[in-house]
Formats: sequence, structure tokens, C-alpha cells
Amino acid sequence: MAIQSAISLVGSAKQSAKGTLGTITYGHGVTGGQVMTVDVQQSLEDRTSGNRVSPAINRTAVMCGADFTTRVHAASAGLWLYGALGSIATTGTTTKTHTITAGSDLPYLSVFGKLDSNLYSVRDLKVGDLGLSWSGNDPVEMSVSGMGTVVGYPSTFSPSTDDTYAAYMRPAGGTFTLDVDSATPASANITAGEVTVANNLSEIMLSGTITPDDIMVGRTEVECSFDIIPANMDDWRTILTGTSSGSSASATPVYGSFSVQYTDGTYTLTVAASRVAFTCDFPSAEPGGGPVTLTLAGLCVQPAAGGTPLTYTLTNTVASY
Repeated sequence: MAIQSAISLVGSAKQSAKGTLGTITYGHGVTGGQVMTVDVQQSLEDRTSGNRVSPAINRTAVMCGADFTTRVHAASAGLWLYGALGSIATTGTTTKTHTITAGSDLPYLSVFGKLDSNLYSVRDLKVGDLGLSWSGNDPVEMSVSGMGTVVGYPSTFSPSTDDTYAAYMRPAGGTFTLDVDSATPASANITAGEVTVANNLSEIMLSGTITPDDIMVGRTEVECSFDIIPANMDDWRTILTGTSSGSSASATPVYGSFSVQYTDGTYTLTVAASRVAFTCDFPSAEPGGGPVTLTLAGLCVQPAAGGTPLTYTLTNTVASY
């Protein structure tokens, strides 16, 4: 009997320490991708033989991880968001508010995958890339990819919190604000967007083993993109010249900000940055007419006074991550 691809689930847990596989805390479905990735690195032996072929294969490394897309569930998403930025502070009583910011390192996660009746685990995973994207009022999609050290084969898949049938974050009922030259965003006619975090991971490979000893984080890079329906060309002119009435190209960038909030019933996820350098192409003419759309592409950096280039603020009933 063939393997059923629709039977795919991802599980996650925060590890107590490097090298210690966690117990599945959260489980949920995916909208695409791979619940586990394996990259077997091997190549032809570069040595002569008795004829015109290589005599062997050299295997040098086996890398593992995960790379999938999913919905943003209020409970399980918190661990992925924490995994992407690395620092979290939780307040509140019944309803908890988790403020997630950029830290000096990322937590080690255990990731579990279910494909039909086949179960897998990846230990010591760090989140390399995480993106949140939406269009109109379609559900928010979260893309997650990461690298780990060791593949395992657990005997069960039983998450403490199963989000398979839980509700998820949507743009409807949320708030969408943006400004191209101010740290205080204002209401904007945003129709779609994406915010991505890249941690530039690399594996630490030691002689004597073909699996990584550890996963190292590099520079955290935060990018964003928003489609807006403008009432005028002031944003484009401000980005180019420095002010909405400028007449020549500015030699220095201007910094703006954004804050977008999605909702899941009474729960919310707010994604915000206060120092964003935007760029924007001039819009194309359309013979068929219709509203002009500007696509603002931004790079989010650390505020001048210090702090984080991006903040996730998530509300739910999870006591802690």
C-alpha cells in the first residue's frame, strides 16, 4: 500500500539542554513542505581506476532539519516565533502576553515529524528562517525552516497540545499601520505583506562524525514587504528624496516603521518594527486601469537607542515557553 502524503504532522518541544531530546509539546498540520529534511552530502572519489569511472563514493556529512509551511495557531506558533528570535518575556494572569525579541542566541528545539505511519525526530534544531505572509483576508501563512544535529525514530507521536483542529490567525479584524519616515506608524491601506527573519545558520562539523556537533547562528536579518493602495505618491517621493516635497535624490536612507496585528478570536499576534528602511519601485501603467499598488520593501535594523529589529507580541493562555 502506498504512503499517504496527507497524513503529515509536525511536533515541537523546547529542549532543556543541547543533546537532550524533548517530549512533544505542540503538534499541528502543515500546508506544504517537509516535516523532516535530510541532506546526505557525498561525491565521487577523485581518484583514477582501471577504466574511465570513479572507483568509490565519499560521504562527508549528513544534515537534518525541517522545512514546512503552516497556519499560525495561537499556542504552537509561540514556540516557532521564540525559536526565530531567541528572547521571550511573559506577563499576565489568565490571558498571557508573550513579547518575543531578538536575543544573543536561539533556543534548541526538538522537532518531530509524522508521515503516514512513519515517525521521525530531529534534535538540537535551531530556526534558520521564519516568514509570516498574507494576502487580503486569507489566513496568515507561516514558513519555518531549521537545522538540527541528529535524526531519530520515536515510537509515538502524542503532543501535549494538539493544534491540528485549532483556529488560527487571520487578517480580518486586525490592524495594519505603516509609515515610511516615522517611528510611529499610521493606518495604511495594506492589502498583502510578508515579514521574514533569517538567522544565517551554519553547522559545526567535527572530525570523526558525519553529523553536526552543533548549529551556529549568524547575523539576524529581518526583511519586510507590503502592498499598499496609496491616495498619492508621497511615500514613494519620501523614500527617494527624504521628504514628501523633496526635489532631489537623498544620499541617506529614511527610516520608517510598521505594526500589523492578526486575530484568532480573542487572541492576537502583533508584528512590529520601529526602524525600517524602505525602497519602492515606481508603479507600472495599466491599460485596463484600476488602483495603483505600491510595493514597499524594507530592511529592519536595530533602533538607534538599542533594542530589537523586530518584535512579536502574542496573546494566548500558554503559561510559558
